[in-house]
Amino acid sequence: MVDPLMDKVRPGWRERREAQKSWWKPIETLLVIGLCLASYFWFCRHVVWGLHEVLHPEDAGRFTQAMAGPAQVLPIIVILVAILPFFSLAGMVVNTIVYFIPPLRRVSEKGSDRVAGLTIGHANRELLVFGGYAALVAAPLLLLLAALPFHHH
Repeated sequence: MVDPLMDKVRPGWRERREAQKSWWKPIETLLVIGLCLASYFWFCRHVVWGLHEVLHPEDAGRFTQAMAGPAQVLPIIVILVAILPFFSLAGMVVNTIVYFIPPLRRVSEKGSDRVAGLTIGHANRELLVFGGYAALVAAPLLLLLAALPFHHH
């Protein structure tokens, strides 16, 4: 189901994936996911919830209670969509660190001599564009989420 969509959205992705196979890719992926989740959870906990407490002072100190549920569909959808700019940012941070470690940069840019678009610079430009668009969607959604009243039962 995802493959035909990827063929339309990211032509040549299969060739790039094949050209980039290495021992480093899964480690790099885990680093990006870890940094993405850590930064996103921190942002939601301190910035989004902090803004919520400013708009709804009666909820100060109720973060744990809010997270205890019950889960609601709208906040879950917002949280899933709003993670995308953090994924892009985490990818750019990991790529930039890798760029300054020559042996890792060589492994990370493996295949760039055969297939276009496999350099760290190219990847970061694409992540910046995607992350920018994703942030345009995520920012108002997170503001809306912060502004919504928290119903305590």
